[in-house]
Amino acid sequence: MIRKKLRLLLFAAMLLSVTCGCYRTKNEMKNYKSMDTDKAAEVALEYMNNKYYKEFQVISSTKDAKYSFAPGVVQDYWCDVELTIKDSEPNETYKVRVIHASNKKDYIIEEDNYMTSLVKPWVKEQMDGILSQLDIHEYFTFLWSVDERITSDFGFSPEFKCINENNTLKEITDVYDVSLDYTIVIPSSSYNELLYYKIEKIYKEYFSQDFNGDYSGDCVNITIYTYTDEFYYKYKKAVVEGNQGNNELENRNRYQERLYTIYLN
Repeated sequence: MIRKKLRLLLFAAMLLSVTCGCYRTKNEMKNYKSMDTDKAAEVALEYMNNKYYKEFQVISSTKDAKYSFAPGVVQDYWCDVELTIKDSEPNETYKVRVIHASNKKDYIIEEDNYMTSLVKPWVKEQMDGILSQLDIHEYFTFLWSVDERITSDFGFSPEFKCINENNTLKEITDVYDVSLDYTIVIPSSSYNELLYYKIEKIYKEYFSQDFNGDYSGDCVNITIYTYTDEFYYKYKKAVVEGNQGNNELENRNRYQERLYTIYLN
C-alpha cells in the first residue's frame, strides 16, 4: 500500500514537472516569435548613441535562439543588432545583443562589442608594460581577445564604464570580471625555462590580490610561442608591416618549436 502511494506521488511529481516544463517552453517559443527586430534595433541604436556620444546607424537586426535537444524547444533567445558609425572610415561594424526584460515586453541591452574596440588597445598596452619590466630584448605580442566574462558570448555589459588614461588594468580587473587572451612571441634563441618562470611570476604578482594564490575572478590566459630565429624575424616583419597573408605565415605552426600557456584564474 505504501509503495503504491509512493509510486502515485512520484508519478504526480513527474507529471507536474513535464506540464510546467511544457508551459515554460511554449511561453519561451511564444516570446521568441513575438520579439520585434525593429524595436530591438531602435533600442540598440539609442543605447549606442547615448553611451558613446557618436552617431551610429543600423545595418541589420536578426533574432536567434538556443534550442534544446527536443525539436522546437527554445531554451534562450535574443536579437543581435549590427551597427556602424555613420560616415566612418574604415566602415567597421559592431554588434549589440538585445534581450527581453523580465516582463517579456521591454527590451534591454545585454552586451556590445564596440567597447571591446576601445578597451583592447588599452589592455594590450598595459600587458606590454608589465612584460617590459623583464629583461627581454626580442619579442612581440598580440592581444587576441578581451571581454567581460559575465556576458554570454562577446563584448561588455552596459555596466562596464569607459576607461580613462589614469586607470590601471589591475583597477579594472578588481571591479569587473574580465577575460583576456594574450600572446607573447619569442625567438627560440632568446627563450629558456627561467624566462618562462619570470613571465609567469610577474603576471601572477600583478593580478593576484595577495601572493598566496588568491586571484580575482578574472581569466587571464598568456600563451608563449617560440619559433626558429629565421622564421621569427620573417613573422615579426610581416606583423610590423601589417602583411601576414602569404602561405608561409598562414602555416606558421610548422615552424613553431614550443607553446607554453599560463592560466591566471
